[in-house]
Amino acid sequence: MKDGRVLEMFHGVMPSMVYYAASSSCMLVLNKVAVHHVPLPSCVLGVQFAMTLTYIAVFRSAGYLVADSLDYKRMKTFAPYAMSFVLSVYCNGKVLQFLNVETLIVFRSCGPIIVSVLDWMYLGRELPNKRSILALFVVLVGAVGYVMADSEFQMHGAIAYGWVVVYLACNCFEMTYGKVVLSRVKFEAPVWGSVLYTNAMAIGPMLLLAIVSGEAARLQDVTFDASSVRALLLSCSAGIAISWAGWNCRSLTSATTYTLLGVVCKFFSVILNVMIWDKHASPVGISWLIVCLVASAAYRQAPLRKQCEPPIRSDSNRSAPRGRCEELVEPGKPGKAGKAGKASTFQMDPEACLDTGCDL
Repeated sequence: MKDGRVLEMFHGVMPSMVYYAASSSCMLVLNKVAVHHVPLPSCVLGVQFAMTLTYIAVFRSAGYLVADSLDYKRMKTFAPYAMSFVLSVYCNGKVLQFLNVETLIVFRSCGPIIVSVLDWMYLGRELPNKRSILALFVVLVGAVGYVMADSEFQMHGAIAYGWVVVYLACNCFEMTYGKVVLSRVKFEAPVWGSVLYTNAMAIGPMLLLAIVSGEAARLQDVTFDASSVRALLLSCSAGIAISWAGWNCRSLTSATTYTLLGVVCKFFSVILNVMIWDKHASPVGISWLIVCLVASAAYRQAPLRKQCEPPIRSDSNRSAPRGRCEELVEPGKPGKAGKAGKASTFQMDPEACLDTGCDL
């Protein structure tokens, strides 16, 4: 049985993690280059969404991929995720416009601290073990060390991190709710279907942000030379790759593992960023960043809890309040307190069984 699981991981989970790590490592740096040449993040992201939708439409028509059609019920379920995704990538773009790549990576490395708690609260996993808690604590220490060494913080204080704090909050919600979306929405093609819904529902709000922020009006002032067009096209290609790789990896791993993988693969982003230009953090800042990334690699995914979330008793006039699951005891069998179980019928709450492996 163990050999079968190892084989399944090698052929399924590991390749998905490699694809996501490769595309994620390149995407951050390519977006930084694109925003450097075209300093209008919402417009750059809007073009990326449009290119992804065009790619899906062309290859679906040619029969090379399958993606579910849009319908109201799925769009309603996807709406909170789409909104958080728009805010997350927009704040990501604003951070890259004003700060360096390393600052974004350090704050993102703190994401697993929050997501691990959300995993426990909403996705049926246990809290991290002592080793993982220590790893997350070291990540936090590294992040604080980076902030204290960062020139932007020394010059402008905490206000310099406004965009990146909003990005962190949106990113944590996005990582967690994305797993919930996969549990609730049934797709014929879960990966490409999710990619289609995400980009189709994000392009409108992103264009609205471009208009409200005034970036759309400034588009005519941008000079599109060969370098800017090349940077924009490369970022669009990476956007298509990470859209597929991200949803594919998310479908096979936990929310915290997915978040941590995005952090660890930023080792390559840092190396690439240092190699191509001088827009990077100081040696001291990069040292603290490495502390964060090494600690992230020491984290181990928490297992799923053995039992589903709360049962609702139907053998009394009043339903039991929702809370943590107590031991479900079969009639006549002793429970933890040594008392025989009382014959009861349990109606399981479907939303409480997300990602727990329960059979409703």
